[in-house]
Amino acid sequence: MPTVPLTCCLCDGLEHVALSEIWSSREFSLETCCEGLHEQICRDIEDDPRWGAELLRRLGAGAFCGERLRRVADDELGGLVLDWKFRFEPISFLRAARFVQRHHEHCDAPTGWKFGQGLFNGTELIAVVMVGNPLSRAYMHRGWLEVTRLCARRDRPSALRWNACSALYGWAAQEAMHRGAEKIVTYTRHDEPGASLRAAGWVNEGRAGGRSWDTPSRRRARNAQPIARIRWGKCLGRGSPMSGTADRLAQ
Repeated sequence: MPTVPLTCCLCDGLEHVALSEIWSSREFSLETCCEGLHEQICRDIEDDPRWGAELLRRLGAGAFCGERLRRVADDELGGLVLDWKFRFEPISFLRAARFVQRHHEHCDAPTGWKFGQGLFNGTELIAVVMVGNPLSRAYMHRGWLEVTRLCARRDRPSALRWNACSALYGWAAQEAMHRGAEKIVTYTRHDEPGASLRAAGWVNEGRAGGRSWDTPSRRRARNAQPIARIRWGKCLGRGSPMSGTADRLAQ
């Protein structure tokens, strides 16, 4: 049966809602039959982002940008932006290192890696992970690998990086297992909660001291005071429930 046109309860004309434009892959504008309906829809999207995401999917948001819409998010400036589903993509060491140098809160980029990955939200690189041999020589011959850096952008709305760190920790563990590693570890400052690691199934293995890497047998630059750290680990042996972890967290 043909669809019966609806009458707008605010202007008494035919109800009309369309997605008129998307720019910068995030900002969008709606075309409506009247200003009152436009304001009502914007309020409804703010009150119920899931409803807003479904509305924009039906209006063809994905076709505009070739991405899958995750939700409509607060841009923390009083507006709304499109939050796309995460996409894992390989990136070069140089690009990852530059990203860490620019966005990491308290660490420089490592000087090398074994592998890494980028996480994109739409066309934007939103986070990276870098994995290498353990920095502690005591663990180098045990089949262990270490997440030496994981960094997410802090200059974008927090909603756009929601779950990004957990997704990359999950990906790093899966990739390490596929490469034959027995265990993967990483370290956080003692004052960091580690919520992303817990969400990815990593285990808090306790304090790892706060000594400087500068020792008489292996000199290192001392640029800051030592800070107590927590070691987190994930065993990757046979029978570990790893399948699909990264993909699930990236949803």
